[in-house]
This record gives sequence, C-alpha cells and structure tokens, in this order.
Amino acid sequence: MSYKTGNRDQITFLPDSIDQYVRKDDPVRAYDAFVDCINLEEIGIVVNTNAVRNSSYAPLVMLKVLIYTYSFGWRISRKIERALYHNMSFI
Repeated sequence: MSYKTGNRDQITFLPDSIDQYVRKDDPVRAYDAFVDCINLEEIGIVVNTNAVRNSSYAPLVMLKVLIYTYSFGWRISRKIERALYHNMSFI
C-alpha cells in the first residue's frame, strides 16, 4: 500500500517549486523538522505500509498538519481544510 504524500519540488507556474513560496525563516520549517525527528511507533502511531486498502495520507504528514494547526489554536477541521487549500505554509 502506498501513502499519499506531497511533493514540494512539484513544478508550478510561479515560482519554480511550492517550497519557494515559504520563507526560509518561516516557523512552519521548524515544525516540519521537529516532527521529522519523531519516531511514530514510540508515541503509539502504527504505520503499516503493507495494509490492503485505499491509499491514505501518510501519518507523519497528518501529524505535521495537526501540530501546526494546533499551534494557531485551530481545532475546527473545516478551518484546517480551508488552510490546506489556500495558505502556502500549510501546503
């Protein structure tokens, strides 16, 4: 089974990649690096890449989204979804 993941090097019209829309000193980069260091199994998140089902989003990506949105005090899923479509630091 494969997980859906984002591709920050995806070529777009302006600029060359999505990653260039976010400044190098943006706080989202610190959250991204922090969550990358977490061992998901140690905190009880099961990652089963061999499960047979429809593809789903990678647990690490979902954890990044939740931690970043919670840092803004957002708990409403519709508000989070809207940010994932319109706010470049979330994308």
